[in-house]
Amino acid sequence: MMESSSKFISLSGLSGVFAGLTALGGAAGAYLLIRDFGKRMLHYQSSGQYTKQIADLEYSLMILAAVVLILAIGFGILFTGIKAKKNKQKLLSPVAFRLIRSLMTPLLFGGVFTIGLYYHKIYLLVAPAMLIFYGMSLLNASKYVQIEMKYLALCQMALGTISVFLPAYGLYFWALGFGVFHIIYGAIMWYKYDREQ
Repeated sequence: MMESSSKFISLSGLSGVFAGLTALGGAAGAYLLIRDFGKRMLHYQSSGQYTKQIADLEYSLMILAAVVLILAIGFGILFTGIKAKKNKQKLLSPVAFRLIRSLMTPLLFGGVFTIGLYYHKIYLLVAPAMLIFYGMSLLNASKYVQIEMKYLALCQMALGTISVFLPAYGLYFWALGFGVFHIIYGAIMWYKYDREQ
């Protein structure tokens, strides 16, 4: 009873798994878009289409990122709502609002910072910034959920910090952090807390 009043225990492990799968799908899509652009880059430069094609690539990557974000949030709400209903709890409780506020505060600042990096064309630091700020957001929100989120947060921040020194591999680090780490986290959460239900 004390735990349910201070922690949001309806967070579903399947949310993490599906968020990770969505991120991996998005990373694969981004890789294919970038690879195809790279193969045609000399043609674009010689035919005077480079500026238009790079703008098209950026637009496609932004659309892909928006789709990944919407799907990940959607799956999170869906599976957490199902678990809350099984537990006979409200999805939007006072603890849930505290959790959302704690998560969103660093995430919003990190989002603006990342947009600033993009605006100044510092593309190689976008993935590390996303991982570090996301990890900070998870760490800030971890007091309202099970301890496993704290470990996920620390892993995301560590991965983001490492990726600063290997910026050419940013997409791979992004896929590892948002994809693989989420799948592992979600599987652990499902096994520990959801499986018996």
